[in-house]
Amino acid sequence: MNVLIVDDQPNIVRVTALALDLLGCRTFAAGTTAAAEQLLGAEKIDAIFLDVKLGRECGLEFLSRLVAQDTRPPVVLFTAAARDEVAAEALRRGAFDCLTKPFSPDDLRERVARIEEHLRAREGRLNCEAHRAL
Repeated sequence: MNVLIVDDQPNIVRVTALALDLLGCRTFAAGTTAAAEQLLGAEKIDAIFLDVKLGRECGLEFLSRLVAQDTRPPVVLFTAAARDEVAAEALRRGAFDCLTKPFSPDDLRERVARIEEHLRAREGRLNCEAHRAL
């Protein structure tokens, strides 16, 4: 599974990428939404781990832009704020899930498993729709 990590903190990106690599994921990193958009245009990305605060940018606004696209990968939002309203807003805007910093490798493993299950189910629905169209 190809995973894009969008976070402006290089240490968070490094640790997250290492943990995801150990889970068998191929990781890509972006520190800004512009870099993330460039990678999304160049690579097949299956999931996105997106920080809520990206320096002067807002991850929630980028999430809204991603959700507006027809085909988009599931997005898990990172947040350092343990506030329920941040998670609720992210889910309302279409996030697949939220992850509070600091998080553990087990937290990532759980999210990756849920994303893989979601992608298999979505692929199954698409195959059924294509079969019906024939």
